[in-house]
Amino acid sequence: MRPPDSHPDSHDVRITGFASYLPRLMHDNATLPALDEPIEPADLARLGVHRRGWARDGESVGEMAVLAGRRALERAELPAGELDLVILANWTQRRYLPEFAPTVKHQLGAGRAFAHDLGCACAGFLYGLGTASEFLRNPRYRRALVIASEQTSQRARPGSRGTLILGDAAGAFVLERGPEGTRDAGRGGRLIDYELASDGEHAAIMEISDEGWVRTFIQQRELCGLAARSILEVSQRMLARNQLTLADIRWIVPHSGTAGVQAAIVRALEVAPDRILTNYRDVGNVSSASIPVALDHHVAAGTIRPGDLVLSAAVGGGWYAAAALYTVGDPPADRARA
Repeated sequence: MRPPDSHPDSHDVRITGFASYLPRLMHDNATLPALDEPIEPADLARLGVHRRGWARDGESVGEMAVLAGRRALERAELPAGELDLVILANWTQRRYLPEFAPTVKHQLGAGRAFAHDLGCACAGFLYGLGTASEFLRNPRYRRALVIASEQTSQRARPGSRGTLILGDAAGAFVLERGPEGTRDAGRGGRLIDYELASDGEHAAIMEISDEGWVRTFIQQRELCGLAARSILEVSQRMLARNQLTLADIRWIVPHSGTAGVQAAIVRALEVAPDRILTNYRDVGNVSSASIPVALDHHVAAGTIRPGDLVLSAAVGGGWYAAAALYTVGDPPADRARA
């Protein structure tokens, strides 16, 4: 199906570059530190993760953000100095002072841009896309870089099963207002629409302990169900506004969460499992970076092709939910041959 025209209340925003960064150290299941209690092979298989990256020296949240952002700018063929806005989503290493975004902007060389940090837990990247899109409504701003960079592995209690699931990564999108705001109105994919939601009723189901580890106060089955319902609700609202249904979507690229969350999403959306794409098996749960990292992976693999209509959705502790509808464009090499 041809992607829809922009919603009447929206504006044309192009996704002209995207990229990801994974740590140099990628642990497979055999190289991870020992657990407090041994895990049976069948239970390990059900967790569904075979590799995950753990950041080391030179791979702080800021450093990974710079590397992913620089790659995205290179693919967009856009000098950092032409950016107007840099948004960095991160919750796993949040600091009161200094935060990360101004330093990331400086290290990228985005001299004229303003920059700010964003939380929103695992939904942070999609909240960043929505925030950047709204800034690009203003004629003062034409180009934005949205980055998610997370050290999720450090939020797992050492020796716990969480160490088998949580990984580190960064991902980034370059957004440009079009058509007058872009160097080429047909360049890249399109951010068609987005939907954001929050619900403080569920704020107390998850927290970070004094030791710095994720702690939940809800049964895993209930958490999976809440995540799936929240994703369904924001996705349906966005699709209805664009006169679409899930049958019109080629691919669904959600925040990967856990294997249980993914199974609950399949049931809630009532779609074939092979239409839902993650790279959870190879990177683990990388929180807000999940969507750009998975998109980069599946575009590079040739699964997602130029013009495919993609729905991404995420939830985050707090409680946040978000969805985005977009297409991707040709990779740089294809544009060069055209």
